[in-house]
Amino acid sequence: MCGIAGFWGDNAIDPDVGTRLGVAMAKAMRQRGPNDQSVRVEAAAGLVLAHARLSVIDLSDAANQPFVSSDGRSSLVYNGELYNFQALKEELISAGHVFRTKSDTEVVLLACRHWGVSAAAKRMIGMFAFAYWDADKRHLFLVRDPIGIKPLYYGRLSSGLLFSSTLAAFHQHPDFHGHVSPEALAAFFRYSYVPAPHSIFANVFKLPPGHVLRMDGDGQQQLECYWDALAASRRGLAEPFDASDKEIADSFDHLLGDSIRGCLISDVPLGAFLSGGIDSSLVAALMQSQGNQRARTFTVGFADSRYDESNYARQVAAHLGCDHTEIICTTADAQALIADIPDCYDEPFADSSQIPTMLLSKLTRQSVTVALSGDGGDELFGGYDRYYWMERLQRVGTLPTSLRKLMAATAQRFPREALFPLLRKLPKASATIPMADGWYHIARMMKKADDYGYLYRTTPMTVCTYRDCTLLNHEVEPPSILDDDAVRSAIPDVIPWMQFVDQQTYLPDDILQKVDRASMAYSLEARVPFLDHRVVEFAWRVPARLKLRNGRGKILMRSLLARHIPTELIERPKRGFSIPLSDWLKGDLREWAESLVSGADTDPLLSASGVRTTWANFLTGRAEHTLASTWALLMYLQWRKRFL
Repeated sequence: MCGIAGFWGDNAIDPDVGTRLGVAMAKAMRQRGPNDQSVRVEAAAGLVLAHARLSVIDLSDAANQPFVSSDGRSSLVYNGELYNFQALKEELISAGHVFRTKSDTEVVLLACRHWGVSAAAKRMIGMFAFAYWDADKRHLFLVRDPIGIKPLYYGRLSSGLLFSSTLAAFHQHPDFHGHVSPEALAAFFRYSYVPAPHSIFANVFKLPPGHVLRMDGDGQQQLECYWDALAASRRGLAEPFDASDKEIADSFDHLLGDSIRGCLISDVPLGAFLSGGIDSSLVAALMQSQGNQRARTFTVGFADSRYDESNYARQVAAHLGCDHTEIICTTADAQALIADIPDCYDEPFADSSQIPTMLLSKLTRQSVTVALSGDGGDELFGGYDRYYWMERLQRVGTLPTSLRKLMAATAQRFPREALFPLLRKLPKASATIPMADGWYHIARMMKKADDYGYLYRTTPMTVCTYRDCTLLNHEVEPPSILDDDAVRSAIPDVIPWMQFVDQQTYLPDDILQKVDRASMAYSLEARVPFLDHRVVEFAWRVPARLKLRNGRGKILMRSLLARHIPTELIERPKRGFSIPLSDWLKGDLREWAESLVSGADTDPLLSASGVRTTWANFLTGRAEHTLASTWALLMYLQWRKRFL
């Protein structure tokens, strides 16, 4: 796990200037790579490659980067891990290649030389982002893994092309003057993250997952897809497994076990994040079953019992026989990290679970250098509440038309603001109100049951249910996959469609970015065995009955986990990785928040009155959904203060 960066100018570059530039870019990423920061300058070509290394496989200096072929014709800066590098290495040795190191980095470079960049990327199993330089053809290639686990930004300056794992490295180039993109900012306030291919800066982009960007010496760019997520989903849906539930579970057990074996390859200590939920428990169980020693697991708990789930993780770890470590964090511990958020997430990011993820990463790094994570299970196997809501909507759709019309008319006749005050006076209000609230949501969704974009945006528990439109001076939100007719046509059923949308947006741009940035802030490598692209392709072939059934998701994962853990440790309500953020902002963090809000007047993209209204509505509770929009506003203002 590392950080990569570089610059390819339109003209030759002075070697001293190039070295200073490369060193500055590498140093800006030193948390991603504390073990070595190095630079290669090809002055005549105008090329600078910079690398910050976290040593994980082949700890010798010979494996440091930028890595250059023995004849000097190819160079590579690489971030990530290649889990099948030994198999590829054997193929390359059979083809006559000679290796100087035991690293996967050298395998990536020689694979690109031998098969070509796109063909090599198709053979790779792992998580990666890399830049490969072909000196003979004067071609520079940028490559990102199929799922988007590792980040990679690129942008065109007046003097050339700039790329990096982080935007922090961009700021080191004297010709980079970052201007906030109004479209990206509008999207940020919708999703709480900046969706790809956008970045917060105009004319700076995220390379899409599963793509290769080739740049020629004359400045031409060609973007090629080497792993098509939409095609993979269509193939899987068209060819579901024709087998018993046990046979499918056995196949899944074998495939996921193989993925985890690859993730256990390391020359440094490793462990696993364990929340006690289905995903992380399954990873820990398979890790424990395959290792030669007790698996090391790590959990963060909270002194506030409303948010503490450490007891579940403790029970799972005890049953599996793991070497378990946990820490109970106080409010002060969590709040102390908030000042570090802009440097950790170097563009605005407002998923508040970033804070416990940072805490968990900080704890884990004290003991190990690599940690396995259970991310991806919800998106692949139907774990989110929004999928359950679509299942309920489909059941309602089978009711007689007259009854559905009656439900819609009743909801319109008795609005929530009139009915809920009455319900609160009932003896069993705590049970009645959630039922009534669900009924209102279903009635609302029935109005536009064929508009999938509307359903996704308005379904409870969806990340983009609301955006505070009063915050911006102009409405300029960019087009979204939610409104892409081609995707809707390719995946006509609403639940698989939602899963695909999540896999293309929420997963890489929120979940994976959150984990990558939080772990790398403490020089910790996080690996995600569920997101081996072979597991993703497998998941699309799993029949619907093994994903979502009668309000229960991840049926296949539950059945596999039951082979290792008693069901009473599995079957419990799903809870997120959350914190008492609202209480904090109205209490200990109020002074900090109001200092940021008071400085918003100087931002030409924000409406000063809208900012004040949003903050006032949050404090008084006069409007719904204000916590998410308020946290997004504060995260943008804090980021702006740090970087602009």
